[in-house]
Amino acid sequence: MISNVQQHQASSGSNQSAGRPRSPHAPEIQFDPWILWVAFRRCWPWAIPLGAILAGLVAFYILETFVPKYQARHLLEANDDFVVFKGVMPTVADLARSEKEIFYNSVVLDPVLADSSLRKAPSLSDPETAEKNIRKNLKLSSAGGRNRIFVSYTDIDRDAAAKVCNAIVESYMRQRDSFDDARISNLEKWLEPEIERWQQEVEVRQTRIQKLSEMTLGYSVLAQGPVDTLKRMETNADISLVAKLRGEISDLLVQISLLDAQEQNQPKEVAVESAAEFVPPELIVQRIAPTEAQILLAINRDSELIEIQQRIAKYKSTRIGLEDQDLVRLRREYYEELGEKIAEQEARIETVKEEARPRVIEKLEEQADLQFQIALDERDRQIELMREEFERNKVLGAQKRQMEIESAAAGAVQKRNDLEVQLASVRKQYTEEMSRLEQFGGASAELQFAQEDLAVANSVLSKLRSRAAAIRTERRQDGAVRSLAIAVPPKSPTESVPTKQIIVGAGAAFVVPFFLGLLWEFRIQRVTDCKKFESTALTTVVGEVAKLPSGARNGGRGRRMFEESVDSLRANLFLSLQTKNTRSIAVVSSMSAEGKSSVSSQLALSISKATGETVLLIDADMRCPDQHDIFGLEMGPGLSRVLSKEVELMDAVDKSLGSMVHVLPAGQLNCSPHRLMSESAVQELLDESLEHYSIVIFDTAPVLAAGETLAIASAVDTTLLCVMRDVSRMENVSRTTRRLEAAGANVAGTVFSGVSARQYAYRYGDYHYASAIPDQDLS
Repeated sequence: MISNVQQHQASSGSNQSAGRPRSPHAPEIQFDPWILWVAFRRCWPWAIPLGAILAGLVAFYILETFVPKYQARHLLEANDDFVVFKGVMPTVADLARSEKEIFYNSVVLDPVLADSSLRKAPSLSDPETAEKNIRKNLKLSSAGGRNRIFVSYTDIDRDAAAKVCNAIVESYMRQRDSFDDARISNLEKWLEPEIERWQQEVEVRQTRIQKLSEMTLGYSVLAQGPVDTLKRMETNADISLVAKLRGEISDLLVQISLLDAQEQNQPKEVAVESAAEFVPPELIVQRIAPTEAQILLAINRDSELIEIQQRIAKYKSTRIGLEDQDLVRLRREYYEELGEKIAEQEARIETVKEEARPRVIEKLEEQADLQFQIALDERDRQIELMREEFERNKVLGAQKRQMEIESAAAGAVQKRNDLEVQLASVRKQYTEEMSRLEQFGGASAELQFAQEDLAVANSVLSKLRSRAAAIRTERRQDGAVRSLAIAVPPKSPTESVPTKQIIVGAGAAFVVPFFLGLLWEFRIQRVTDCKKFESTALTTVVGEVAKLPSGARNGGRGRRMFEESVDSLRANLFLSLQTKNTRSIAVVSSMSAEGKSSVSSQLALSISKATGETVLLIDADMRCPDQHDIFGLEMGPGLSRVLSKEVELMDAVDKSLGSMVHVLPAGQLNCSPHRLMSESAVQELLDESLEHYSIVIFDTAPVLAAGETLAIASAVDTTLLCVMRDVSRMENVSRTTRRLEAAGANVAGTVFSGVSARQYAYRYGDYHYASAIPDQDLS
C-alpha cells in the first residue's frame, strides 16, 4: 500500500507542477480502438433489434425485387487440323486470351446490336443502354484447356440469352474468317508476282548458260545436260568463294553509290532566310462601347446630382424631426416650405440628369477610346514579342539543322572511306582468285558460275511454288475457330435465391445502427483512457479509482483493488502541498452515474481509518439521494430540514454507523433546492459542521443539471470532479470545470473512476497483504 501511495504522490506532484489550466485549443482525442467496444456495449440493447429489423427489411426488398437471370453458353475450339502440310495455316494457341479483344470489339458487337430481331431481349431493348449491357453480360471463360473457351451471355429471358449468345458467336466467326481470308489472300497476292519474277530470272539465266556453253563447249549444256569440265582443275569450294567475293563487290558498290547520291542531294548549308516567315496571329481587339447601365451609373455619380440628393435628404430629415417632436402644428409654414423645396429639388433631378447625360456619354466614350487604344498597344506588343520569339527560334533551328547536316556529312564521309577500304580489299582477293582459276579452267569457270546462279534461282522458285501449293491445299473453309456446341436456353437460373446479395445487404443494414452509435460516440467523445484524458482535460487527475465490485466479489481481489485505489486517492489529496490542510471536500460530477456517491462514501471511510477521527458525510444531492441506500440508513429529517431551520444539525445527523463516519441524509425535499442552498445557508451549515467534525465531505448533485452544487463548491476548501470511464463526456467535463472555476471553487483535480481491477493492477501493481486483516465493523 505504501508503494501505491508513493506512486500516486509522484504522479500527483508531476500533475500539480503542470496543473495550470491547459489551452482550450489542446489537440483533440485521437482514435482509440477501445471506443469500438464502448460503442457496442452502449448501443447493443437498441442497435441489435433495430439492426435486425433493418436487415429483415433489406432482405425482403432484395427478395421482392430479385429477378432471376439465365446464362447461356456456347463452346468454341481452336481448329488445328491439316491435310498434308502442318503449320501452314495460322492457328490460335490461347483462345481465352487472344480472342477476348475481338469479342468485345465493335466490329463484332455492332452487327448484333443492329439486328432488330434481337431487340426483344430485355437487356437490349433500350437502345441507350444496349451496348453497355451487352458488354457487361458477355463473358469468356476457359473450357478445360487453352484451345477451348465458353462464350456465355446472361439475361433475364432464357431464350433471349441463348439467342444473343449464338448471335455474338456467329458475328465473331464471320469477322474471324474475314480476317483470316484477308491475310491469306494478301499472302497469295504477294507470292504471285514473286513467282513470276523468279520465273523470268530463271529464263534469263538459262539463256546466258546456253550462250556460254555454245561458245565454250560447242553445244548447249541445257540440251545435253551439265558437263563438269572443271573437276579436274578446281573444287566446288573454289567456285563458291569466287561467287561470294563477286556478290560482296556488288553490294559494296551499291552502298557507295547510295552514299554518293545522298551526298549530292544533301544541302551544304542551311540559310536562315529560307525558313518560313513569321505570320502574325489574328488577335481581335474590340472597342467596348458604354452600356446604358454604365451611363446611368455615371449620371448618378454626377456632382450636381449628388448635391441635389443630399439637399433633399437634409430637407426630409428636418421634416421627420419636426414630425417626431410634434412641432408640425407650431411650425406649419416652415414644414410646408420644406415640402415645397423637396418637390422643387426632385423636379430638378430629371433636368439635371438630361443635362448631365451628354457630358457623361462623352466622358465614357473617351474612356472607351482610351481602353481600346491600350488594348491595341497591348496587342501590338504581344505580336512583337511573338515575332522576336519566332526569329530566335528560327535562328536556333537553323543552327541545329546545320549541325545535324555537318554531323551527317562527316558520318557519311567516314562510312564511305570504310567502304572504299573494304572494296579495295575484296577486289584484290577476287582478282587473285580469278587469276588462279583461269590458269586451270579458263572460260569454263564462267560457265560454272552461271550454272550455280541458275541452281539458286530454281531453288527459290521451287520453294515459292511449294508454299503456294501448301496454302491452296490447307486453306480451310471452317476457319481457325470452330463451334463445338451452340448455346441452348438454360433450364435453371444462375441463382434461385440471391444469397450473396442478401448477406451483403442485410449485413450492411444490420451494422448501420452500430455505425450510427459509433459516430455518436465520436461526436460526444466519452472518456476512455486516463492518460489521454489527462493530456486534453483542463484539470489534473489526482487519482484513479478501481471499479466498485458487487455481489460475491466483495471480499476478493476486486474489493481490495477498489479500497486500495480510494486509499491512494486520499493519500494524494492530503499529502499534496495545496490540499493537505483541507477540512471540507465537495465531490461533484458533470452528470449522474459518474461515481461521485461511491467515491464520497469510500473516501469518508478511508479518511476516518487513516486519521482515526469521525468524518461527517453530507448527502447534498436532494433531488436523487444515494448515501442512505449505500449505508442502509433511514432518510430521516435530513439536510432539507436543517437548511429550512426546522431541525438542528446534530439532531439530523445519523450516528448509527459508529464513530468512524456520521451521515447527514438528504431528507425529503419539500421546496426548491435553490431556495434552500443559498450561499449564506451553505456557509452557515459548513461552519457549524466544522465545529463538531474535523473533516466534512459533501456528496453533491450533478453540476450541469443542478446549479445549487456551485454554492457548495464555492464554500468548501477543495472540490473533486468525478469522471467515469466510458460514461463521462469530454465536453461536459470541460463545461463543468469552467463553471466551477467561474463560481470560485478550488478544483483540486479529477478523480478517474470505473477502471477495472485488472487494468488498475496492471498500471500500479497488486501489492496485497501477506496475512489477512479482519474487516472493521462499521456498526
